[in-house]
Amino acid sequence: MERYNLCHDVSRYEYGGWGLYTDEGSSQIVIEDNIVYRTQDGGFHQHYGRENIVRNNVFALGQEAQLRRTRREPHRSFTFEHNLVYWKKGKLLDGAWDDDQFHLDYNLYWQASGQPIQFDIESLAEWQKRGQDAHSLVADPLFADPDHGDFTLKPGSPAAKIGFQPIDTSQIGRKK
Repeated sequence: MERYNLCHDVSRYEYGGWGLYTDEGSSQIVIEDNIVYRTQDGGFHQHYGRENIVRNNVFALGQEAQLRRTRREPHRSFTFEHNLVYWKKGKLLDGAWDDDQFHLDYNLYWQASGQPIQFDIESLAEWQKRGQDAHSLVADPLFADPDHGDFTLKPGSPAAKIGFQPIDTSQIGRKK
């Protein structure tokens, strides 16, 4: 289980600017209650693996993309639920999203620059017809100060509507 990580300002020289990255067949891993922001390539990258669960995380301000999936697989590679995804530039999804061997639902997405959100090459309605993000929302999560790394939710945040539980930041970091 990967919990209570704070990953930020991740960059790369040629390859690898992600916050959380499952690779080389990583399987049945639960990734939850993490805050990932200002990554060059994206907050989460699933290269290949089986049945990973990514839930109740904040992914914010990726530069190139927010989420990446590299390989098409003959099984469910991951489930992505109850996450907050917030960005100003780049795209939401990058890589291989055409086989539906993943499941996204109960997420909150917000493109803070006001640009329309595309789910790979589809609108939200088209994406939902494929069975993805049926209960997800496109709305401002009302972060306190995302530009300065404060992802505390202001009163009235729609995050509760998708089942997001505020992350206890006192749990973040190394423990003795």
